[in-house]
Amino acid sequence: MVYVMSDIHGEYDRYQKMLELIGFSGEDQLYIIGDVIDRYSGGIEILRDVMARPNVTMLLGNHEQMCLDVMYAKKHEADALKLWRFNKGEVTRKAMLALDEAERNEILRYLAALPDHLDLDVGGRKFHLVHGFPGVNRHNKLWGRPDYDTLNPFPDDRTLIIGHTPVDFLVHSGAEEQDGRPMAILHAPGFIDIDCGCGHRSSTRRLACLRLDDMAEFYV
Repeated sequence: MVYVMSDIHGEYDRYQKMLELIGFSGEDQLYIIGDVIDRYSGGIEILRDVMARPNVTMLLGNHEQMCLDVMYAKKHEADALKLWRFNKGEVTRKAMLALDEAERNEILRYLAALPDHLDLDVGGRKFHLVHGFPGVNRHNKLWGRPDYDTLNPFPDDRTLIIGHTPVDFLVHSGAEEQDGRPMAILHAPGFIDIDCGCGHRSSTRRLACLRLDDMAEFYV
């Protein structure tokens, strides 16, 4: 079976519970479309687990890019660090600095090699995976946010799956707890958003996982 999840944001316990819920095995394939780090403290543990599994493929998210900008590329360091801290990256920065240099560099090299989008074919159905939204450059792919009625930009029949934007930001104009119901995967007219707020402080947050073989949804 082929699964997709996104935006775990350091909630290691939810990640492990999701793997148990879906019965993830060596015969399955998991795609994580970015943002496993920051906000909560378990990001490095999630990365270690992902890196150790040959059947887990990760895409770059904007939070991994902020980590790379500060700790790998060191470009415009003061501004990059300010942006990362503003986006709740300090917990990851401290955890990275606590690692020995060899492991830290191994993680940074892994992140630096991640793709920013991916096309799949599962059971004859085509999918396009990207963290933010399809765009002309990497920044757009990592940071872009659609509106609810934004159309699929692809002229073919690819199903577009994104993360990055918590679903309630799209259906309630940013009011995360407007109706108090747990967040659920959003099937908008032009895309599917699987970011259900994991890592945020909202009581409605959940980690979501979508099985592409039959479009079954799972929540923790």
